[in-house]
Amino acid sequence: MKEFPLQKIAFTKAKIQGKDGSVSIEVGVAPFELSLDDYSENVDTCIRLDCVRIPRNPMELEGREFAFPINPAPGYIDASIYFFAAHNPIDVTKIVFGNIQSNKLPITLETNWILEYERTGFRNLRKTVVTNIEL
Repeated sequence: MKEFPLQKIAFTKAKIQGKDGSVSIEVGVAPFELSLDDYSENVDTCIRLDCVRIPRNPMELEGREFAFPINPAPGYIDASIYFFAAHNPIDVTKIVFGNIQSNKLPITLETNWILEYERTGFRNLRKTVVTNIEL
């Protein structure tokens, strides 16, 4: 297995939707080309988090931190990133929200990408995802 080329990943803005206790967060990823051995594809994807047990109102998130168990423990976040014809699972262990500035809420995600599960050819990895939710 090979190392995933993290240098190709650039996170764009994030979106939040849903209702208190069942929030979805989508973190945009700038399009990139991903290759492995003799296969290559142009990837246009995002990181999708569903069933996040947090408040929906950005004012209630400001300056807060939330910890989560990993799948399959109760309370885990159902998250993934799609490429190579598969929804590759991501364990999100922590979400940290900053202070709102210029209609943006900073968000940091501590993540473990489980790339070996779908046999992508890439090793699992840890990644801190930093972006902003546009309000």
